[in-house]
Amino acid sequence: MYFVYKHKNCPVFIWDNEILLNPLADVRYRQGRIFGRIESLALDQRKEAVLETLTLDITKCAEMENMPFDEEKVRISVARKLGLIRTKITESATEIDNMAEIMIDAIQNYSTPLTDERLILWHSALFGNEQNEKSEKDDNWLSKFTKIKQVVSKAIGKDKSYFRAAAAKEISHFTDWFNNENKLDAIVKAAIAHLWFVTIRPFDNGNTVIAGALTNMLLARADNNPQRFYSMLAQMQTERKQYYDVLKKTQNENFDITNWMLWFFNCMKKALKSTDTTLLSVLKKAEFWKTHDKIELNKRQRLALNKLLGGVDSKLQSSKWAQIAKCSSDTALRDMKDLIAKGILRQKTQGGRSTNYEIIGF
Repeated sequence: MYFVYKHKNCPVFIWDNEILLNPLADVRYRQGRIFGRIESLALDQRKEAVLETLTLDITKCAEMENMPFDEEKVRISVARKLGLIRTKITESATEIDNMAEIMIDAIQNYSTPLTDERLILWHSALFGNEQNEKSEKDDNWLSKFTKIKQVVSKAIGKDKSYFRAAAAKEISHFTDWFNNENKLDAIVKAAIAHLWFVTIRPFDNGNTVIAGALTNMLLARADNNPQRFYSMLAQMQTERKQYYDVLKKTQNENFDITNWMLWFFNCMKKALKSTDTTLLSVLKKAEFWKTHDKIELNKRQRLALNKLLGGVDSKLQSSKWAQIAKCSSDTALRDMKDLIAKGILRQKTQGGRSTNYEIIGF
């Protein structure tokens, strides 16, 4: 057995090293293979892979917090923040931009210490000061806690209560451990940090998103790389039921987290396997645009093609094209006929409305 570290006010998480040794080694092996493949990618292809991964991370993590985001808006926000495109920030995208800011901060600044102020700024970015003020005014807010003591921070500019009282001391121990240069493998530490944070639940909401950011932060340390090429958070969302089942069971097992660690490693293994598909898509997309770089296309056509090249699981019909390009069915049909004439699309089957299309060579 092994434990986090000795401290009278810290939970003593224990796990069986013998059971976890081989699953962790398998994850590390797959991780090495992925980064070996990344080395063969051109710079623009790496950027495309990072863009796809972060878009997936943010979209799926938001779903876990019941915050559905439009995937295309997330992609635009991430691309802008990574300096890949230049567009104006719109009011409707503010919430998405803020979550993108949090995830990118956690990953790109993975070596920066975690502080109470940083956690508070992340939470404030997610929900704004109005949410914190609402919590302070709610008569039932403090009834959830076993203590009256609150943590007050001036990080946002004026005194506010942020952490729920029972979690205040626990958060302090958590950040001390998080920043501690201990001998834990960084993947092991990421698994513990996620579990520990969602168990403390210091905020009324947004804990899953922030736990996701902390997970990515430690995985970036594990990779020693400020770029993400696999989406652990998307895989967690895919296994959402199992996630909550193993979480609940672990929290009731007197701090033996062996089963949680096994689930986390297996989840990461699947995330790394999925990256093979992502990288193949990135390479095929790059080759597609290289082949057709001199062909004149309108904005709708580029938008729809990029979406389809990214892997839309659906039969391609004019109605689907209209939905992706946000245009009328007639306009969609004209765009598609134009692409057929230019040798980019072809018709698969005949039959009026049931006619399907495909991208040639993809």
